[in-house]
Amino acid sequence: MAAEHEIGRVIAVDTAQVTVELNGDLKALTRSTYEGTIEVGRINSYIIIPVGSHRIVGMVTRVVMSEESELQTDKMMVSLPSTRRLMKATMIGSISDKDYRQGINLFPVLDSKVFLTTRGDLDAIFGTGRKSAEIDPENPGYCVHIGKSVVFPDYNIYIDPDAFFGKHAAIIGSTGSGKSCSIATILQSIISREEVKRTRIVILDTNGEYRAAFQKKNADGTYTNAIPDRRSLYIPTDSTERERLTIPYWFMDSDDFVRLFRAAPGVQRPILLNSLTLARQEGAGPQWTFLRDTLMQECHRVLTLTATGAWQDRNTINALCDGVVSALAGAQNQAALHDLVEQYPTLQVVGPSTTFQQVKALAGRQGQSYDPLNMAQRQETEGVLSGLISSLAVVPASGMEGGSSSADRPSYFGKTAFRYRHLETAMSRDQSNTARARDNCSTMLTRIYRLLEDSRFEFLFGPCSEEWPTVRHGLATFLRDILGLASSAEAELTEAAVLAEGVLPFYDRQRNDANAANVVIVDLSLLASEVLENVTALLGRLIHEFLQRLSDPVSGVGRGEFPVILVLEEAQNYIREGRKSEEDSISKQVFERIAREGRKFGLGLVVASQRPSELSKTVLSQCNSFVVHRLQNPEDLRYFREIVPGIYNQLLDQLPALAPRSALVLGECVQAPVLVEMREADPTPRSKNPQFYKSWTDEALVPDVEAVAAKWEGQGGPAADEQAAPDELA
Repeated sequence: MAAEHEIGRVIAVDTAQVTVELNGDLKALTRSTYEGTIEVGRINSYIIIPVGSHRIVGMVTRVVMSEESELQTDKMMVSLPSTRRLMKATMIGSISDKDYRQGINLFPVLDSKVFLTTRGDLDAIFGTGRKSAEIDPENPGYCVHIGKSVVFPDYNIYIDPDAFFGKHAAIIGSTGSGKSCSIATILQSIISREEVKRTRIVILDTNGEYRAAFQKKNADGTYTNAIPDRRSLYIPTDSTERERLTIPYWFMDSDDFVRLFRAAPGVQRPILLNSLTLARQEGAGPQWTFLRDTLMQECHRVLTLTATGAWQDRNTINALCDGVVSALAGAQNQAALHDLVEQYPTLQVVGPSTTFQQVKALAGRQGQSYDPLNMAQRQETEGVLSGLISSLAVVPASGMEGGSSSADRPSYFGKTAFRYRHLETAMSRDQSNTARARDNCSTMLTRIYRLLEDSRFEFLFGPCSEEWPTVRHGLATFLRDILGLASSAEAELTEAAVLAEGVLPFYDRQRNDANAANVVIVDLSLLASEVLENVTALLGRLIHEFLQRLSDPVSGVGRGEFPVILVLEEAQNYIREGRKSEEDSISKQVFERIAREGRKFGLGLVVASQRPSELSKTVLSQCNSFVVHRLQNPEDLRYFREIVPGIYNQLLDQLPALAPRSALVLGECVQAPVLVEMREADPTPRSKNPQFYKSWTDEALVPDVEAVAAKWEGQGGPAADEQAAPDELA
């Protein structure tokens, strides 16, 4: 290093920081070199400490001036105070030749010389010398431009997209500090690159901000893509919008239903799961498979009651047997029974009915009214039923594909049958006293009925469920739509004559030859707050499970070869770090699992929050890259310090004073920790600060309150206009 770049010596070393005493000739804290005049000791600037053939890089975090008195040798006189300038720096990496490497495995010794960074050092730290016009897709490196260095404005800052998205990232900061613009500018910087042909970015937008960042509104009210040749798909939750979000309820698994219907453990949860299993089995495949499962379940119910043998159970056994015999006599079950006999040749069409008639004769009341079942009756009953059970337990030669189902399988079932038939069946099965079961389930039943009837939840439970069983490739079209994939040329979708336009908007888009979209914006701003956690969890789980299943050879791609970016805006609203006494929300469980496992399957999270102290610790701790804007709340600052590596603690002291658009970027996505002035997003999200004074000076700016209220009440919008048209013509 040139002597003119020398500024001091090391006087203290610990595992993360060094203390440097600056040379006495640096009175103005500047140094003139052949590269120009350089400031010494500027916060967030870098210093160099040679150690052998390596050069340790430190980031300046503090500069102080101390005065000390010196006692003379004769101990009779004290000299005037001498001034010392001390500087503290966090060691962040090292340079070997021209390559910078983040992290420390060498430490300086006391009295080591300290130097200013040269242009070559900065090139290595910021990776300028390694950049080339051609990007290697296998190893892109630091290629995505996000802004410029605040301390060294001649240097642009780039991030590594594989590290940023592949190992999860968090973008945090107080309201108005620039989080939304940072997310927008990073995504815009990626999709606008010439070599990027397609991306799969899904934004869960809880504030309705991001459409403006990717689509421009025309004078006639239509929208066009803001970035040429880069399509974005906007999906609103406003029920009056034609392109609205719709998620068929049968895509939910058992956990989703348990949380949505708030089924309490004990009685409610088993009854709900049993009713879901019955409902899915009924619609899963051929009717004979449902009949087989139902007969098996009824046999086990009778065996359970027989084992008890109490006199009260005799009436229940009689009623069960009568119900089975009556049901088997129905036309629909008769057809299914004939199909069942074809699969099980040892059975006869009258066999199951005869079995339950025999059980009724054995278990029916005999002798005194209150006599329990005796041992002989129990054994004979078990012998009769075991014959039917053993026959049905054998897997037929044709197999059971599509025949059996579970509460988690995303197969269609009718919500009316679930509500009025399967819930009733499950309640009578799980409790010999149906009235007690109904009483225990009253709160759950009330919530189920309300959600199924509430118009706010039509996006989930739908007004036209009778048409949905006819949908071919329903789950596949939804996944294509939410991931921004183009329509499949091979898949035969249900025609509009059977499934009308407007029932399932995502199906309409795929049926009408949708083009691929680089960004899918799911606007959740008008979603009812009580189902926000359920919907975000459902979307996250479907994407995660789909990427997991790509490991199957039938997918045509390998594990992790189809990466997806999931942006969680205002994540603290649905991934909260709850109290110990509270049960974790379904969305917290889903996204914590994604944070832990998503990288292996190619699902990267970008978590944005203005209140990190309310965010799940598991999710935040799994993030390896951070873009941190101004944070002022002491609780948020304390919480964030606990999450990031302790080596950065001194750097975080500046967070309360950061200017808008300035952010401290840490982690694996950048060469070195750096204070960045983020690029301007173009166009910007709809998140700018309100202009109060301008509004006060504009007399003409008055909203159409009636139109807003009418749409709010469900009286406005395209649907209402279409209904009103015939009356106007009349």
